[in-house]
Amino acid sequence: MRTRTLVALLVIVAGLVGVAYVGLSGGQGGDLTVAWTSDTTVAGGSNHHEPAVAVVDGEPLVFAPVSSTNAYDNCALVALDAETGTERWRDPVPAANCTTHSVADPSVVDHDGDGARSVLATTTERDLVAYDPLTGTVEDRYPLSAYGYSKPIVANVTGDAAPETLVADVRGLVQARSQAGAVVWSVNRSTYVWATPAVADLDGDGHTEVAIAGRDGVLAAYDADGAAVWETTVADAVTWMTTGQLDSDPARELVVGTQQGQVAAVDGRTGEPEWQHDRKLLSAVHAVGEVDGVPTVFATAGDGSLVALDGRDGSVRWESTVETEKVTMMPPPVLGDVDGDGTAELVVASNDGGVSVVAPDSGDVLASHGRDVDVLAHPVLADTDDDGREEIYVIYTDGRVQRLAFEA
Repeated sequence: MRTRTLVALLVIVAGLVGVAYVGLSGGQGGDLTVAWTSDTTVAGGSNHHEPAVAVVDGEPLVFAPVSSTNAYDNCALVALDAETGTERWRDPVPAANCTTHSVADPSVVDHDGDGARSVLATTTERDLVAYDPLTGTVEDRYPLSAYGYSKPIVANVTGDAAPETLVADVRGLVQARSQAGAVVWSVNRSTYVWATPAVADLDGDGHTEVAIAGRDGVLAAYDADGAAVWETTVADAVTWMTTGQLDSDPARELVVGTQQGQVAAVDGRTGEPEWQHDRKLLSAVHAVGEVDGVPTVFATAGDGSLVALDGRDGSVRWESTVETEKVTMMPPPVLGDVDGDGTAELVVASNDGGVSVVAPDSGDVLASHGRDVDVLAHPVLADTDDDGREEIYVIYTDGRVQRLAFEA
């Protein structure tokens, strides 16, 4: 594993709507161990989509989007036993569609209102597919105009009694489908969409809006009918997007990371830019929250750095280095209670195959694990064995998944 330094890290939250952790873990140290490594290695792999992790009907499962190229013909969505790492089922992607994007970020949700969750995933066959999570049986299949890149979202987009499934094609067609599968809301951005759309009450009026960001640098918000509320330009191709509460007004802010390295905050009610901070290439954002009473945005960048920004004005609170070699696609950090003490620890992966647990209040590295294979997707945290601790699931570029456990 190449040299990594983590000098000062302070992060509070991760997630679609910026849910904050109140407690922070101290720097007491611990051990990070490998529980299992899956037998899902692929040739020609460049996996950069994170798995989904869930307990379904008492069965702890990991759903890994394993990608490669058509020269090897081994792309698939693979279900793994979360306790042992053994394969439960797989749905192969045909050789003609086997690429590094063959299966995008899956999600485990009740998309059709039957009271049972399904695994939703988009594929390079230009489909949104719903699987029975226990058997892999295809329950529903809906056409896309291009392959999907981001995670499907189930949320009440239209304001009706039942939620919809929102899915974005990589080329910018965003659709909301009813529980019966009908398209009830659609927007065509006519540009590549890499960031998962944000679905939240952006303006603080009690109703849900949808924000979509594209490669053209345009960020737009839409209401329950799919009508545009506002549009703004945020400098460059948006690759990551999240939301958070950065000031005292009721509206949430949208925070984006761009291909050229900008991190920008936009008012969710008006679309007015609030601030912009310029980094090196490939800024990634995923975590927003309150630290010592100050709303804080956290981002990684293409120079291997991680920066904490004051959410009120974008000024730097601290900066550290995560990766010292050339960065391909730096994943953002995530937070969860990985030692079961009721407070959050930071988990950060770097391109060089390193995974570290870090005390958010001090930046102390509590434990590290290294594997000599690149990591391009952020870890996923979930308590799959009901022991009060969130386990760490990491997918590597070679298609293998590891479950890591931290003990203070």
